[in-house]
Amino acid sequence: MPAARILQEVCAAETREVALDEHDRPLAVRLTRLTEDRPVRTGQQVTGRLHTISLGQGGGFVNLDDHGGEAFLRLQEGHGLTEGQSLDLRVAAEPREGSKLARVALAGKAPAPGAPDLWDAPEVMQVDPGDPTVAMAFDMAISDNVNLPGGGNITLERTRALVAVDVDTSGRTETGRAATRALKVNLDAAAELARQIRLRNLGGIIVMDCVSPLNRESGKQVRDRFNTVFRQISSQRVRALLPSDLGLLEASVEWAETPIAERLLAPSGAKSSRTICFDGFRLLEQEARARRMDRLCLDLPGHALDWLNRDGPLLRQSLAQKYGDRFTYDSTDPKSPVVFTVP
Repeated sequence: MPAARILQEVCAAETREVALDEHDRPLAVRLTRLTEDRPVRTGQQVTGRLHTISLGQGGGFVNLDDHGGEAFLRLQEGHGLTEGQSLDLRVAAEPREGSKLARVALAGKAPAPGAPDLWDAPEVMQVDPGDPTVAMAFDMAISDNVNLPGGGNITLERTRALVAVDVDTSGRTETGRAATRALKVNLDAAAELARQIRLRNLGGIIVMDCVSPLNRESGKQVRDRFNTVFRQISSQRVRALLPSDLGLLEASVEWAETPIAERLLAPSGAKSSRTICFDGFRLLEQEARARRMDRLCLDLPGHALDWLNRDGPLLRQSLAQKYGDRFTYDSTDPKSPVVFTVP
């Protein structure tokens, strides 16, 4: 199911895009930044040399050309390849934190059929820097909590082993039997979880703690709702089990893109210095458009200014080329970026 429309926010140093459904709920986000090193991307055609075959690990290791780094290629007995062989490949999954290599497939092997590309929307709208819907979507993609349409929320916590999901019914006002109320909130949670996995570029093992009571027939409805919604918006392979006797809905989702949180957050879970810098540049661009003759100063937290001075000359150049050389950069160590007029 393609998105109903796409919002595209083009700034001097980055482009942020959001795919929205017919209810204007964000389904996916896309981010392109200056200074960000992303050697390979899902679906990209690449070449490389197979340097090690290790069927005990399920495949082989490939050195990608053009500084693409190392990648893993799944192989089975009788694959017919030899170490040192040059290969035409397709990127099946991007690298992730924790030394998780990119995964590639032979270029001649077609990907499994799946949902249509969300980004094939009939309507693409250009929006101004700082657009609130784009900002909301990117904030949601890194938030721990997501509200459910009928009240309550789900909390997603990503660990090294899995993504744990808790369902909270606070704020729901349904009446009736406990089993009926539990089924409704679990159906809402399963649908929202499917959307959040796609929005956040998550994969691996997903475990949702369903609200009880939950019998087998209700559990089947919850599992089917998760599968249906996910397969409408993603081509990633997914397998979901019936909830266990303890009410745990378990799913395995194929990895594809790098999780958006890894690109926006530091290991501590706070926004990275790079992300704070880009937030500041977006704010600076908003002010530059509104005050076209003023000299402006971007006041950044100290660690973000350090990153800008070390790694961000291209950001300064791109903004100056677009709006003129009328910007300065400083730090009084505010909690978040601030822009003010220079007398």
